[in-house]
This record gives sequence, structure tokens and C-alpha cells, in this order.
Amino acid sequence: MNKRMKKSLWALVGTMLCGCLLLAPGARAAETTALEDALEQTARLHQLAEEYAAGQQTETEPLTLTINYIRAQRYADTTWDMILGEPSEEFAGFVEQQAPELAQLQTLENVEIPATGEPVDFVHLVAGIGATWKRLPVVCTWGGDCIQLAGSVQGSGMDEESCIQQLKPYFACEDENASLLPKSDWLADLDGVNIGSTLTQDSDLAESIREYYRSISTGERARRFVLAQFGEVDTGDQQAFRQQVKDKFFSDSGVQLLLLSQKQMTLDEERNFVVVDSLNAPLNAVCSLTADTLAEMLDGAKVTGAAEETPQETGETQSPAQTSQPGEAQPTAPVLGQSSLARTMEKYSWLPWALGGVVLFCVLVLAVLSRKSR
Repeated sequence: MNKRMKKSLWALVGTMLCGCLLLAPGARAAETTALEDALEQTARLHQLAEEYAAGQQTETEPLTLTINYIRAQRYADTTWDMILGEPSEEFAGFVEQQAPELAQLQTLENVEIPATGEPVDFVHLVAGIGATWKRLPVVCTWGGDCIQLAGSVQGSGMDEESCIQQLKPYFACEDENASLLPKSDWLADLDGVNIGSTLTQDSDLAESIREYYRSISTGERARRFVLAQFGEVDTGDQQAFRQQVKDKFFSDSGVQLLLLSQKQMTLDEERNFVVVDSLNAPLNAVCSLTADTLAEMLDGAKVTGAAEETPQETGETQSPAQTSQPGEAQPTAPVLGQSSLARTMEKYSWLPWALGGVVLFCVLVLAVLSRKSR
């Protein structure tokens, strides 16, 4: 009897230890889905959006319905509603009736890009595509993520160079558990801008994504992004390129409004924007890291061939210091998507400790049984 009990308890201990390792605080084990599987579902969703829009009395864009349906759960705050419009509950009900399996798109995490084998956060990508299409690419993609990463060292008292050294291991890193800006989010930011800047209201989202990823390479991805956001630049001139990224970031109206709303930026007497001291060096550092990472992807090459810049391509919008309607811009930062495991751990932070307690109890029981059997 004791032997059977020991075997059962050891099996339980092993199971609990595996659970503790999987559910360790901060773990983010995002599942990876084949890109084509996600695109087939997206194409079906777009088809339903066209059918639904055709039956509406008011003009409804299938592309907007498709993007809003996909982002509805992970990007559900008022920020995104202001940028993209509120998701249609009626359309969601229509999808539920026609193809309930498409709800999987709303919680999809990473997809693997066939051409490169890299992971890209799919919902993060779609949200970035939508924001770029609506002409707010900076704060809703790379800029917003950089603000979050900079916040992790805010108030540290470090200068820009020290912040760069502190944050560099966590900028677009492979380990999704280690950073607020993992590689899957960074690539989604770049690709979201690249794809979103080419969309029209008649675009098919799935086909636009499929065509982009058909032969994308690291260098081409970075080249398109640099052209769309910064124009023609020499990425080999580190200081000049860093300054161009900073100029783009700090002059973006979305970034300005976000930092103003969070009291991280103020207006001086001449109505110039001034970042608070505690965040100034970290923000400059993440801008420098953005430039350095892009330069590395391009091997320091000169980027030329930019088409004539338009607001759609550059994301430039009227500065809040000049606009009379600041309330129309987003007041909060877009929230980075988390894996379902990370969200579970955030909600139930006691779970690993509970499992650890069970393991400890089992070990104590085994110790008692072993002593009695001697």
C-alpha cells in the first residue's frame, strides 16, 4: 500500500512541478500558428464582412469590419475605438451565426512567417495595420511600444547611453518572457506600418498580408519601414539617423497627446513640448535603439527611392499645440497583447504559490512514509 501511495505521490509531485515551471510568474509561452491558416480564416471573415455590408442601409467598409472584429478582444479600450471606430456587435453576431470558428482570430497570438520562420503577433499586426491605415502609425505601433519599454527605467537617473545599455537586451529580443517589446511585437510594428500604408478602403486584408509576406526579407522589411516613417536616410550615419528617429517620434501628434495625457510631457511658455526629466533619457534611448536596430537590419545601408510622402505614408497629423480639437486624438497608449497564459497569471498571481504548496506537501508526506518504511 505504501509503495503504491509513494508512486502516486511521486507522479503528482512531477505533475505539479511541471505546472509550476509552466506557470512561473511572467511566463509567456505564446503558441505559434501557421500564417496561411490565419489568412484563410481572415479571408472568410472578409467575405462575411462584404455580405453584411451589402445588406446595410448606411455605408459600411468591409475592411473596417474585418479589422475591428479581429482586434475586438485584445485591443478593446476606447483608444482603439476612437482610432478605428467601435467594433460592430451586430456584425459579430452575424459572424457567430455563419462561422463561429472565426472567433479564434480574436485570441490568436503568434503566426510563423514562411519566408523567414519568424514569429509575428497576428492581432498586434492587424491593429497596427488598422492604425496606420487611419494615419496614426507611430504611437499605435513602434512609438507606443517604445514608450512602454522606456517606462521600465523611468526615474532611474541614468543618462541616455546608460539607458541604451540597460534596455538593449530587451529591445526586440527573442525571449518573449523577458521583454515588453519582444521580437514578435517589433516585427508586427514594422509590418503593420508597411502593410497599412498601402491599404485602401477596397483592400482585402488577407490578400494584402499574404502578398506582403510572400517574399519579405529582413532588409526589405526595414527598407520599406524606414521609407514610410523617415524617408531617405543613411542608416550608416548613426548619430544622424538616431536624430531623425527622435525627431519623428517627438513631433508625432499621437505621441505628444499620449505623453501630455499621462503628464509625462508639458508645454512651456512658447508652447514647445518638453518631456519630464524622469522620462527624457529613457525615451531618447529607445529612439536610439530603434535607429540602431533598423540600421543593423539594413547593414548600415543608405535608404533611397522614397515615393512622395503623404500623411497616409508618414503618419503625420496636426500637432495638438496647433489643433482646435485635441479631444479627437487618442488619450491613452495602445495596450500590448499578452498571451493567454500571461493573462491568466496576471489574474491569478497566487496560482504558482498554490502549486508550490501542493508540491511541498507531497514531498513531506513522502518523507514521512519513507521514514516509517525503514
